[in-house]
Amino acid sequence: MIAEKRASLGTAMQPRRGELKVFLGATPGAGKTFAMLRDAHQLAAHGHDVVVGYVETYNRPRTVELLAGLEVVPRVTVPYRDTVLEEMDLDGVLRRKPEIALVDELAHTNVPGLRHAKRWQDVEDLRAAGIDVITTVNVQHVESVKDLVEKVTGIVVRETVPDKELDGADEIQFIDITPEALRKRMRHGNIYAKDRVETALANFFRPQNLAAMRQIGLRLVADSMARSRHVLTSPEDVLVAVSTTGSAEDLIRRGARLARRLGGTCIVVTVQIDAAESAELEGFRSLAAQLGASFAVLGGTDVASAVIQAASDAMVEHVVLGERVSSSGLSRLRPTTVDRIIDGLPNSDVHVIARLVQ
Repeated sequence: MIAEKRASLGTAMQPRRGELKVFLGATPGAGKTFAMLRDAHQLAAHGHDVVVGYVETYNRPRTVELLAGLEVVPRVTVPYRDTVLEEMDLDGVLRRKPEIALVDELAHTNVPGLRHAKRWQDVEDLRAAGIDVITTVNVQHVESVKDLVEKVTGIVVRETVPDKELDGADEIQFIDITPEALRKRMRHGNIYAKDRVETALANFFRPQNLAAMRQIGLRLVADSMARSRHVLTSPEDVLVAVSTTGSAEDLIRRGARLARRLGGTCIVVTVQIDAAESAELEGFRSLAAQLGASFAVLGGTDVASAVIQAASDAMVEHVVLGERVSSSGLSRLRPTTVDRIIDGLPNSDVHVIARLVQ
């Protein structure tokens, strides 16, 4: 538990960095905010200085009850378009400088005009000031599994947290709930208002969706624990080769997940042939950075040769590629780029992700 580790205070030469505990929810409504507040009451009862930086109750009765009795730093109000929104007062929490701050919804996007664009960046400021943070996030908001969640649920995920935030956590507590129990909570009105329940149950909260989300969450926790505990097996590095055609973002996320499981680094490369592709490449660079991967643009006009050279220079054990597969049934008359890369990298495992085209 966070409070038990505070004995490792920094010296005057090296200020102590605040620790991070994450309540990771398998799905919305799993009870992560409730668990965080219950944890906060236990800490406060043992004499720890705990304040609420930001907690979203969604007017759920049991959550509202647990918020009572905890010190809350007042929120700031920020005009935005035709309304006024409330956000965490980062400066207010820093001035208060508690031992532990509760900061709900780590993936939240702040209103334009605040110090940071994302709440996880606010959390980094609090930790840099020596404040321990307890936070919450749902599985679907973790950047590396965004594509998996969207494929499973059919719902676009608009807010994400970089995986490095989970990897840098001192403790992750997975808040699990069976699909049956969660759907029962939904029907009782414990998560959404009555008029939203049936729509939610027929869409995001379908049993197969909930079961898949639990599996994704368990894998995330296992991967983060393995990385933080320095698994003794040798790390294996991954190179992902992408182009501006096809599902480049899916490939980058697949490669990042593979590197996490293997304890290695991920390198994303592309061969820029057309200068007009620059805008898309910046998007790939940004996604790679969020996933903790490096990004490089390779020179030349021969894609296969450039990728083979990059993989050989980096001495990676794995290469992730996408291949466009035609449904026409015509046989190939000459080796494809993927064929050449496989032949040119006999000492690497090449993972080919098929993409069907008409």
